[in-house]
Amino acid sequence: KNREAAKAYRLAEEQKAAIDGKTVKLTAKAGANGKLFGSVTAKEIAEGIEKQLGVTLEKRKVVLKDDIKAFGSYTIEVKIYNGVSANVFVVVGEE
Repeated sequence: KNREAAKAYRLAEEQKAAIDGKTVKLTAKAGANGKLFGSVTAKEIAEGIEKQLGVTLEKRKVVLKDDIKAFGSYTIEVKIYNGVSANVFVVVGEE
């Protein structure tokens, strides 16, 4: 059991190294007043991390209090494993 936990922790550390401080660029359709038409969700951020940074994470590990509803840059916390978190910069631009 301990070896499994150590392995999971090591993998989490590798994933953190691969994504911490990195930028994920996402695009969205523009609505009115600089707001998005729709919103960017934790699922889309997780998919962006997988496509752009090569790390597969469950969307529940992406800490997002509210969906992103405006263009701009956001710092998003990703809780990879117990005690292992990374910050990913998410830039939302116009499609």
